[in-house]
Order: sequence, then structure tokens, then C-alpha cells
Amino acid sequence: MFLRLLLMVVIGGMIIPSAFASDDFEKNNPDIKKYEFARSYISALSYMRDIDDRWNKDAPKKLFAKQKDKMIKATLEDLSLDNSDLRVIKNYLGKYLNSPNPLMRRVAGMVVIATAREVAVNDDEKELWERWLGLIVAGQASRPKEIDFVKAQYGMELQRKEFDKDLVQATVLLTKVLISEKNKDGNGHLLAVTAQERQKLLDKLDSFGSDTLDWGLKPGQRTLEGSIAVIREILEDSIWISIDEK
Repeated sequence: MFLRLLLMVVIGGMIIPSAFASDDFEKNNPDIKKYEFARSYISALSYMRDIDDRWNKDAPKKLFAKQKDKMIKATLEDLSLDNSDLRVIKNYLGKYLNSPNPLMRRVAGMVVIATAREVAVNDDEKELWERWLGLIVAGQASRPKEIDFVKAQYGMELQRKEFDKDLVQATVLLTKVLISEKNKDGNGHLLAVTAQERQKLLDKLDSFGSDTLDWGLKPGQRTLEGSIAVIREILEDSIWISIDEK
């Protein structure tokens, strides 16, 4: 009951909007600060790693905690730390909401909205845990009330799962941002970053994602793993040519 659900990547429905894959590709995805944007995006993902690590590390301790009040207080602290990390992620991408690159604005907006919604869910869950703690302290934590508590918490996890799908879809669109406008109608294999910039992006990804070496989305991946795998696919595959290697 006290273990967070794994947030699985759902591949279905992640269709790239046609406006960014047609004759308007150059118009909607001009080569403007794409390296900086990708670097900011990957930096934001490192805070998702912090959230994952926090819950993976603390969940077993909470599950077997002898004193429920201490477990609940630890959960409340983790939710507060999650919100701090989510706000950092939001800030990393929020500065691109006015970018002259429409696709970049779309990606940034998806992340900003998803993280803001997750912060709101975390705030609701904190209130839920605080009420449950109050019932425990008052000796009123009956079985029916515990069932209601578990149902409410499960509903919040489902909400997070939906928001996390938005984050994975944003990562898929990030790979489209990295494609250079010089590809005719979006068709081609030229990236808008140099070989050196490309390696710097991979180094930054490796600094927190070296345990995820897969390419592309696969069923059963967690949100962060799926995001890392999507980025690896375009940065590591030799079919993609850096802009200075033409």
C-alpha cells in the first residue's frame, strides 16, 4: 500500500503532429538555440532521476517501518522534495515558452503543464496523508476509512501516470527539435547540433542515465527510462549526421 506504483510508458497515441512533419517543417522548427534547448531538457531530466531515486530508496524502508507516523512523515517530506524538483524542471523549460521555434515552445509547454499538474497532485496527496495521520493519532483509522484512503491514493497515482505520458511525448518531440531545418520537409538525417555538442549532450545524459542504454520506447519502461532511451536513439545512432559532418 505504501509503495508507489511504477509509472509505465505507454507507446500508443504518441503520434507526432502533422504540422511538424509536413512542408511546414522549416517554418515550425527553425535552427534556433537547439543545442541549448536540448541541454536544458536533459538537465531537467536529471531532476526526474532524483525523484525516482528518492522513492526507490525510501519505499522499502517505509513499507517495513514499525512506526506508521514516522513513515508518513517521511512520505510527506519526499512529496515536498518531489515538488521542489518538479519546479526546477518547470523552470528549466519555462524559459523557452517564448522561443521563436514553435516546436520548441510546444515541447516546453507540455513539460511546464505536466509538472505543474504533478505538483498539484502531490499537494493533494500531502493533504491526504496528513488527514490519515490525524485519524491514526486519534485512534479512528478504521478499516473502511483505510480503504477510502487507499482508493484516493490510487486515483492520484493514475493521474500522475497520465501526466508522465505527456512528459514522454514531450521527449519524443524533443528528438524532432534536434532535426535540422535543412532537411527537406523534415525528411533527412541531419541534426542541428555539431559533433562536439552532440557528445556533450550524451555526456550529460550519461551523468545520471548511464544505467539506461536501450534505444527507443519499449513496453514496461518507466517514464524516465523511456525518455532517456528516446534521446539515446537519436544521439547515438550513426544514421543521424551532425551538422558539421556533412
